[in-house]
Amino acid sequence: MEKAKNKLFNSVIILSVVHIISIWGLKSEAAMDFYFPYIAVDLVLCLVFLLYYQLHWNINALLFIFFTFCSGFLIQAIGVNTVYNVNNVFYGGYPFGPFVYGAALQPKVWNTPLLIGVNWLILIYCVGLLLKNLTYTKVQKSLLGAFMLVLYDIVLEPIAKKNEMWYWLTKKDPLSKYNPVPLQNYAAWFLFAFLMLLYFYNAKAKLRNPIAPAVFLIMFFFLVALHIF
Repeated sequence: MEKAKNKLFNSVIILSVVHIISIWGLKSEAAMDFYFPYIAVDLVLCLVFLLYYQLHWNINALLFIFFTFCSGFLIQAIGVNTVYNVNNVFYGGYPFGPFVYGAALQPKVWNTPLLIGVNWLILIYCVGLLLKNLTYTKVQKSLLGAFMLVLYDIVLEPIAKKNEMWYWLTKKDPLSKYNPVPLQNYAAWFLFAFLMLLYFYNAKAKLRNPIAPAVFLIMFFFLVALHIF
């Protein structure tokens, strides 16, 4: 038991150090050119640790991972591929609003980074487990989790635009880092997060993971730190 706790603690330390290095890489002009190709390494490492610490593997757990990844990727792919331009005014981007992915997240399929599916999987998985033992109904936990993920996206958006992850499109300057985020983006995030979390709580997948809460907190405070420093 003590060995397992030490192993878990060491894993949390590794993830924390990687994210601290990422803060340095994203904030330092001298390091940015070196760091840019590896901008998503912390996200990939989070996924590796989560898969490693998943306690019970069965067909339902595999199906949850597969469908959550695919759902997250497909809704973003639909969004980016339904943007259209009429007289230099952008429309569509259903259901999030008109946007386009930048160069930071590679590789892409259908103009959409595969890591976007990974991001949705990590967030739903971690928040689902974080709230799993609360004495609320499945619907209430799903609503609370969806609200948490909207807050997460609010913190994420300025950093994503600044670091060429994606851009919101406007008439004046389509690829500006300062374009406002449409409110429908947050509404769509809430809706899809709620539906995915509802699936999480009804999947019968025996999802248990001691590192999941720490992963979510590390990712969230990583974003907060990027705003502060």
